[in-house]
Amino acid sequence: MTEPAGGTADRSGAETGRDLPHSVEQAAQRRIARATGRARLVLLWEALWPRLVPLLCLAGFFLILSWFGLWSRLADPLRYGVLALFGIAYVWLILRVARLPMPTPDEALARVARESAEPHRPATAFGDRLSQPTDDPLTRSLWQAHRLRLLEKLDRLKAGLPSPGMNRLDPYALRFLVPLVLIVAFLMAGPDRLDRILDAARPGATASEAPPRIDAWVTPPAYTGRPPIFLTGDSSRPANLDPNAPVRVPEGSVVTLRMPSQPDLGAEASTTNGQPIGFDAVEPAKATKVNAANSDDATAPSAERKLTLSTDSALTISRDGRPLLSWSFAVQPDAPPSIELTRDPGSTASGALSLAYALHDDYGVVGANAILGAADPETADGSRPLVTAPELPLNLPRFRMREGTGETIRDLSAHPWAGAKVKMRLVAKDEAGQTGESAPVEFVLPQRPFNNPLARAVVEQRRNLALDANKAPAVAMALDALTLDPDKFQQNGAYLALRAAYHRLTGARSDADLTETVDFLWEIALGIEDGDLSLAAQDLRAAQEALRKAIENNAPDAELEKAMQDLRAAMDKYLEALARDAERNPQANQQPMDPNAQVLRPEDLQKMMDQIENLAKTGSRDAAKQMLSQLQQMLENLEATRSQQGRQGQNGEMNQALDKLGEMIQRQQKLMDQTFKLDPDTDGSGAEAQPMTPEERQQALQQLREGQKSLQKMLQELQQSMQQQGMQPDGKLGQADRSMGDAADQLGEGAPGQAVGPQGQALQALREGARNLADQMARQNGSGNRQGGPMPGQDPLGRQQQGRGTDLGSLVKVPDAIDTQRAREILDMIRKRLGDTARPLIERDYLERLLQKY
Repeated sequence: MTEPAGGTADRSGAETGRDLPHSVEQAAQRRIARATGRARLVLLWEALWPRLVPLLCLAGFFLILSWFGLWSRLADPLRYGVLALFGIAYVWLILRVARLPMPTPDEALARVARESAEPHRPATAFGDRLSQPTDDPLTRSLWQAHRLRLLEKLDRLKAGLPSPGMNRLDPYALRFLVPLVLIVAFLMAGPDRLDRILDAARPGATASEAPPRIDAWVTPPAYTGRPPIFLTGDSSRPANLDPNAPVRVPEGSVVTLRMPSQPDLGAEASTTNGQPIGFDAVEPAKATKVNAANSDDATAPSAERKLTLSTDSALTISRDGRPLLSWSFAVQPDAPPSIELTRDPGSTASGALSLAYALHDDYGVVGANAILGAADPETADGSRPLVTAPELPLNLPRFRMREGTGETIRDLSAHPWAGAKVKMRLVAKDEAGQTGESAPVEFVLPQRPFNNPLARAVVEQRRNLALDANKAPAVAMALDALTLDPDKFQQNGAYLALRAAYHRLTGARSDADLTETVDFLWEIALGIEDGDLSLAAQDLRAAQEALRKAIENNAPDAELEKAMQDLRAAMDKYLEALARDAERNPQANQQPMDPNAQVLRPEDLQKMMDQIENLAKTGSRDAAKQMLSQLQQMLENLEATRSQQGRQGQNGEMNQALDKLGEMIQRQQKLMDQTFKLDPDTDGSGAEAQPMTPEERQQALQQLREGQKSLQKMLQELQQSMQQQGMQPDGKLGQADRSMGDAADQLGEGAPGQAVGPQGQALQALREGARNLADQMARQNGSGNRQGGPMPGQDPLGRQQQGRGTDLGSLVKVPDAIDTQRAREILDMIRKRLGDTARPLIERDYLERLLQKY
């Protein structure tokens, strides 16, 4: 027989009934105590949580009402009544929690037995004792075996997980709705969370005292690239700025003010002198809830006002004459753009006009053009011109360029005003519509050189007719005189064409007929000069101009393909005309070829045109325009080389001087690099200089000094040679001579770091001297490029060569074939992803914006 733990058996009998060591008995009791302790905590949580959930839900409900702004919308009596109900509910729920009974040890032990689900209830049975002590060996063995089995099962005692039974108390899970709504309210309240909670206990403000909702911000013009400036809210002003300081904004910025339309609420704007400024517009906006705390009218209409800032101004918002908010604005004026010529207008060998200019604007130039007119308007008052002055848009190196230089080459040789004296001014325009003009300059508009006397006479009469229609009878008389002797014409076609032009003049009924005759006389002159070659060159220039306009106007791909097809057709026609001209004039090709010259093949032109098309289609419009300008320059140089092959020896001295200058530039660059690497203080790479002994360093400095002195002597000899040949050396060469001497002195004193500066000045002076010498030779020959040979670092076609000393490269990097192919692959991938309808809408919108051309 056994006796349950805590029975009436005496202590000695209980001790005798244990039959286990004392330490084992204590360890077993501790395991049972830990299990029952966990069970008591589980039972406590199961009883506490159903009473704690209503308390937490009530607190969450209070925060929801506060963050949604309910307290500011309730009248004081009603608000205090609701708070009283909340207080009563809080007290009742807290008392309910306080009266919670604690679990007893027997309940905990019963839970352990229930959750463990072990046979014979080891946690309870381990405390059993023998009812009567006995010395029977069999009984004691059985009792000891029973307790050992119970001892093994004590390690598997469990208290189980809490199960408050909330699903039974809240079958619709409404308790989960409270935290969801609480998160929404938390986000809606923003930085006013604490203030809205405190509104529950604050006295309500009257409708006249409640602050209105006012939003104000400044939007600078889009072309400035500046972000909006918020005047109200948390993002209005950084903490480190003075709140009383004026807000600095660009001219043309727009202040947007959104405020309720109330009779006692007003906004006034004025200049710093106190003069009032009117708002641009007052636009009604959707109704917004304002001043609902103590007002029966829960909604009030809101209006949006805009103010454009053109001078320093102040904006004040007041209620009943009392200022609520005020801001002052310091307006930064938008200066008009400036443009000026960097050199006198020149011409190429083919008669095209060449303009070089510098532009500047604080936010960027968006357009520029040259305006041409008669040089002497008084003498042209009685004339009746048939053709207006040519329009000449100027190239911009890049759109919205703030500061830089540009060059425009336009073939105006076919224009009737070619050869006339004109007055020109350059006009630049910025995004704000402001314009800046250069000083007017007078010059003779370049014209195509004609070697045939008859062609020159026809062109002269054409110009007379175009500039004054009243001279039509005199021009007809001149054409009749030119055709008096048909036998002097080598070709019957020229004679017949001139007679047809004569009859057109005498039979003209209107100015339109005379204008057609002007164009007809130009075609006659070209045919007389060199047959169809000039006509082909004219068509080629027209195709280049059409392609340039298509690229500038961001034309679609179909229009670009058509313009490229026209350019290829005109190029083929021009090359065929060149071949026929070479067959007719074989003696023109007997001049020896420059060993540095490169041969221009049709494959090179085709490859260049393909690259222009690929760049335009992939969105690299600036690079495409730059390459088109290079193609135009190459063709101009080809025309110059073709028309001046018989005069290549006239400028040999200047060519030799330019070649020597190119060699000096290379040597000076190499010396500066060696000097720069020799001194570790000037080594910008961050690498340690190679260790050198004092003797090695002194020897290296001596070699650099001797090289610098040798280069200076070479420059002095070149200047003396130029003076002996009648050429005046440029002042830049003398400056380079002095800088070389300073560099040699610094190297002699063992200061390579001090020698780098003079070496750089000498290098820059050499480059400028080479350019000035080339310009001098171009002016002597009446062309915009060097005659009889390539520029240093360029081939005869004007292309840059590797390893040459003079840097005459462009400002825009033209992508190579690998870059172009990579761009096409990226575009194909973007189009493929855009066609996938399974992708999110925001991603497809982004991909569509990537494909837009700017």
